[in-house]
Amino acid sequence: MRLLLPLLATAIAALQTLPPVDWPGSDNTPGSGFSISEAPKTVYIDEKFSERRDENGLTLIPPSGYEFAETFLSDLEQATGEKWTLKRIKEVPSDAKGIILGGFRQDADSLTYEDGTKSEEGYELEIKNGQVFVGGTGARGMYWGTHTFLQLLLVHGENEIPAGRIVDAPAYASRGYLLDAGRKWYTPSFLKELCTYASFFKMSEFQYHSSDNYPLNRGLNDTWYEVYSQFSLHPENEELKGVIQRANETLSRADFEDLQQHCARRGVTIIPEIEAPGHCLFLTKWKPELALEKKDLLDLTNPDSIPLVKSIWEEFLPWFQTKEVHIGADEYDPTLADVYIHFVNEMAKFVKSKSGKDIRIWGTYEPSDDMTISKDIIIQHWQYGQSDPILLNKDGYRYINSEDWWGYMSLKSDHTPIFPATYPQFFNNTRTLNFANKPDWQWEPSLFNPVNVTEQVKPGVKGNKGAIIAAWNDNGPFATTQLEAFYAMRNGIPVVAARMWAGSRGNRLDAETLSATIELLTNRAPGQNLDRRLPSEKGDKKAGDTLLEWSREKGSKKLGQGSKGMNYTLILDITGPFKLTSNDTSLSLDDGGNLVFNSDNWAYPLRSVAEGDGYDPGHPGRIWTNVTSSTHKPVTVPLTSQLTIKTDVIGGSRAWIDGKFSGRFEVYIYGGKNTLFSWNQMALVAPLDTIEGDGLKSLTLKKDIKDTPDAPDDPEHPSGTPPAASSFVAKSFNRNTLLPQARMKGNSVCDAGCGSTGASFRWSSLPEVTLAKILE
Repeated sequence: MRLLLPLLATAIAALQTLPPVDWPGSDNTPGSGFSISEAPKTVYIDEKFSERRDENGLTLIPPSGYEFAETFLSDLEQATGEKWTLKRIKEVPSDAKGIILGGFRQDADSLTYEDGTKSEEGYELEIKNGQVFVGGTGARGMYWGTHTFLQLLLVHGENEIPAGRIVDAPAYASRGYLLDAGRKWYTPSFLKELCTYASFFKMSEFQYHSSDNYPLNRGLNDTWYEVYSQFSLHPENEELKGVIQRANETLSRADFEDLQQHCARRGVTIIPEIEAPGHCLFLTKWKPELALEKKDLLDLTNPDSIPLVKSIWEEFLPWFQTKEVHIGADEYDPTLADVYIHFVNEMAKFVKSKSGKDIRIWGTYEPSDDMTISKDIIIQHWQYGQSDPILLNKDGYRYINSEDWWGYMSLKSDHTPIFPATYPQFFNNTRTLNFANKPDWQWEPSLFNPVNVTEQVKPGVKGNKGAIIAAWNDNGPFATTQLEAFYAMRNGIPVVAARMWAGSRGNRLDAETLSATIELLTNRAPGQNLDRRLPSEKGDKKAGDTLLEWSREKGSKKLGQGSKGMNYTLILDITGPFKLTSNDTSLSLDDGGNLVFNSDNWAYPLRSVAEGDGYDPGHPGRIWTNVTSSTHKPVTVPLTSQLTIKTDVIGGSRAWIDGKFSGRFEVYIYGGKNTLFSWNQMALVAPLDTIEGDGLKSLTLKKDIKDTPDAPDDPEHPSGTPPAASSFVAKSFNRNTLLPQARMKGNSVCDAGCGSTGASFRWSSLPEVTLAKILE
């Protein structure tokens, strides 16, 4: 059996599950708890409960208790390295040994969400005398209880889990994450693994942002028609094929159904999002006559626009196995407020009549005097100035907390120097643990406002459905690999999922042991391999240990090792051109000495950078184009040399030729209206599946440690500053003087109701010093 190396008792006591539970562990008498090594390798499930399917969740394909048990069995086998059997039983003997699954044995109605609604996600977990019992108020509740047990198993390693009993239930039903698949293609296999990973920490929703486009103001293309746009689903109706940009980067109906089934078997419902009337270049490229002057906005005054959007939803509604879908509907022209409100209300009625589903939209301020958005529509709050959670609650809406200050990521490069809220490149756990920059004020879904901290929604109100974090690909499909999206969320998902589950009533995170807990549980989360660990990697491997050796004299050209993720050192003795490949990446050297990583069909050549560049802790991996000692020109690699590549998330993939630092693999990030362009690191996995060509003499792969800075805790207060802001000096300012000047800068930012300009905040809420900084 291979769980973990035995942990010291003090270390065991310190670590927590995520979400945390108060495990009693008071009786340490040998045999009074549960020892995995001594347990019979059978999981029993109550026959009656095995047929239980939940009714109150969002999914339309709720797994049975038995199906959830099968998923648990697979995870248990991976965690223990042993084969287990699943059996139905009619009656549970009180003195039975092993793991037993069934229903909650007390009053199931006593387990509710924080708003008092009965929950099918509650569970009890009891361990005593060699028996584990997990009982759920619903099938999902039982499944979440098995996750708590698995985490206790990982925390205790080879040691016996002490006897104890807990009862637990989530505070909120919506506990989710969003991935922007409208500006970056993600394969079904990656999406499944990410869903499995999030499920291990009891997340319940995956918002699949299926359509979008690269921002028109980034200056990458000469014409709007050339700008990257994406619709990630493949329609079966031939009349709708015009929405497809790249057929090989779409999910078929079978693909999407398989993904939904996979996630449902892990307690996660996919919430599909198709954007309109904004962010819809995928439509206006196909039907340019329906575009407004800003070409990614659909002209809702054109009588053909709404029928077109309806035809797309009519095609895909039968695909979606969920009671709620998302129609986007943000950042539209505020001068068309009435037609916008008519559109979202009409779409709500249309979707309901066709499928019985409710719709979600992004919070959007549209200054109409005569019309209001239907109360049947769920509002996903993302930014003050676009919606106000207190007003949403007062007006009787249902809503979701995705406030950008705590919940947003901009993968690879933030929005600097646009103030006041740059989006971090990696999920900012510090903002979760210290909401509103107040030490030890742990965020939970009733906390929205990080500026006026007294303006929060009360815990337990009926309208608040929960929270969703968001990973955005504003910098386009080439700025990241698929796995870099995981790196951005890897440590954030366990933390924020714990706070979504706990709400204001549940257990707080232990900040002192949190890093060690995250490291343990993320490394061991079963059912996925997003860290791309090799089959040979064990828990006892240390930095510097050799993981793989190959030489042409001894080995074939088939390595069969897949990919090696963070962190690694790859040493290659080369005598000519070669190519290493895996499903994730390839690394090739041609006869001209060009060394290139390729990921997702994007090429990243080795470029010359100074060894010390790219380590600004405020902007990890970022090298500003106007403050750099690097040329960024492609490096020519001698065809006979020793090549060393060291890779971690922040430093990216960096290369040494014959022991001399030579550069890194990187990507150019267009600033556009942000005015500051930069080069950013690419953290590329090592391809270790096949070798092509005769130019690779030998290969050595070593496990590495993180030898570069962590992602910054708070990007709003970095230790380094971008060049354009470096000369700023605070002064005394008058708000009445500054506000009129600020509002004149509508091309960059504006006051409430300026969604079409890409506004990111409400001017009147900003401190004078921030206003002055923007106007400088």
